Amino acid sequence: MKPYTCACGAELHDLFRQVVRLNAALGIIMDSVHEQSGMTTPQKRVATQIAESGPLTVPDIAFALGVSRQFIQTVCNDLHLTGLLEFRDNPKHKRSRLAVLTAAGQQAYNAAVCKENEMIQTIFSGTDGTDVRRATALLDALRRRIEETAF
Repeated sequence: MKPYTCACGAELHDLFRQVVRLNAALGIIMDSVHEQSGMTTPQKRVATQIAESGPLTVPDIAFALGVSRQFIQTVCNDLHLTGLLEFRDNPKHKRSRLAVLTAAGQQAYNAAVCKENEMIQTIFSGTDGTDVRRATALLDALRRRIEETAF
């Protein structure tokens, strides 16, 4: 067993650069995958929040995704115009309506998830599961440290 060593700042910086590069590469692929299902990537992200949480207000979605309410309102309006989302009255708030996926929206969301899974399986088949679980745990721990650090 290797002795435990603490990662130096340069090593962590290299890791962070790789994460940024991976995110950019995934973004390019995911844009194509999502468009095949009839959604843009921001629309898929909004649909994911609604599919996982149920009806949500625009501010709730914006908070969950860490983006502006105005941006989410634009995305929801676009989804509404294409018939993938509907707005319903919110019994808890008169002005902040609930965003809900329509049947067509749920179908487009499910298609996007299936296409994502197919793409991931094709590109990353043969990837060691233990390595994936270790990397996931490391990235989760790093994210938590950042979130816990007050500057």
